[in-house]
Amino acid sequence: MLLPLAAPGATATSLGSFEGIEEPLVRYSPATGTFRHDDFVNVTDRGQGTFRMLLRYRSDEWDGDRDTPNRDRQRAEVKGLGVHQKTGETFDYATTWRTNPGFQGAGRFCHLFQLKATNGDSGAPLVTVSILPGRERAELRYRPGPGEKEIVARTFTWKPGAWQTIRVRIKTSLSHDGMVLVSVDGDEFQGARDVAVYRPGATDYRPKWGLYRGASPGLALGDDYVEHKDISANRTDVVGETGNTAIDAARSLAQESPPTALARLQQLPPSPARAETLATVAADWAASQPAAAMAWVEKLAPANGRADAMLRVFNRWADQAPDAVLHWAAARAPSSELDPLLWYFATDTTFRYVVREKALAGAELIADPELRARAIDHVALIWARREPQAAAHYVEASASLDPAQKATLLAKIYAKDKKPAS
Repeated sequence: MLLPLAAPGATATSLGSFEGIEEPLVRYSPATGTFRHDDFVNVTDRGQGTFRMLLRYRSDEWDGDRDTPNRDRQRAEVKGLGVHQKTGETFDYATTWRTNPGFQGAGRFCHLFQLKATNGDSGAPLVTVSILPGRERAELRYRPGPGEKEIVARTFTWKPGAWQTIRVRIKTSLSHDGMVLVSVDGDEFQGARDVAVYRPGATDYRPKWGLYRGASPGLALGDDYVEHKDISANRTDVVGETGNTAIDAARSLAQESPPTALARLQQLPPSPARAETLATVAADWAASQPAAAMAWVEKLAPANGRADAMLRVFNRWADQAPDAVLHWAAARAPSSELDPLLWYFATDTTFRYVVREKALAGAELIADPELRARAIDHVALIWARREPQAAAHYVEASASLDPAQKATLLAKIYAKDKKPAS
């Protein structure tokens, strides 16, 4: 008889456990078609591994989607927990969640969980758990490769205000041996088996938890929240380690003194759990002292989770002080170690929509010529939606692209410019 595999992975103990936080930074007024900056904090740590994602809605004004120009949706999410899922791997993503008592689904979509690609075709999510219109039904959905059509893997019931535990099991696959299953409150895993589960060109996937929903005037929405607790991401097709009381003690100490907790953690034997906790504590520290946290991470050995810790601290710093983090990166570029951080800075933050100069400055620092061109391509094509001539002029003058890369990108921009307005 085979023993069950232990599930190496990560459990969220604070907001620092996640790679990033996506806050609504603007409020949208449909009457005027305008946005205004808003300092309200929508994603909060309620303690003991519980997080609240709150979105405010009135027919004449609502929280937006970060600070993008999207007028038809709201977003308050956390993203990335532990290692990313690769093609062919099996992961379990778990949360115990509840809404406010008056919550109901409305609009085009209402997601509480997403698995999204970070490369390739990363626009639409690969897997979602979504609340359907009304107050009773939710669905697990996935996409089986090319095209945008979603397939329902399982429908289940939920109740506003009541805690419910879901565990989503996903095997990504380019052929027909993948799976998308969910266990609800401990029942049997149900869903789709022996199916293709992938996004075209993608090899890397990252989870998101929170509240992401469509918005338009006249919907039956209000100031609504989803709370998530006991969030975890575990790879289930390899053997991993169990809990460690010394690591748990260091996590508690981090609330009082992150540097002391980090020093205590480094005295423990190397392990994936220690590396995960080092990154979490460093990211929490970066919320108040990002430069100090990054200086500590730079001394961390690669075997101790340096890459993950650096990414999390970089993301927190970029949210607070993008100019400072760009200055830090410019002083160290070109560096292959920085390329993943700068890729996310250029392609995964709101700068590509609202402060494209910063996104392009980050992209231009990428050492790898192909990755740098892809990042510039990403930002320039968003720019070209509204100002194709300005985007083309930037590409033509760019010293960061070779002639072939310029020609390829310019062809895309001019092709978009010729399309009729929708």
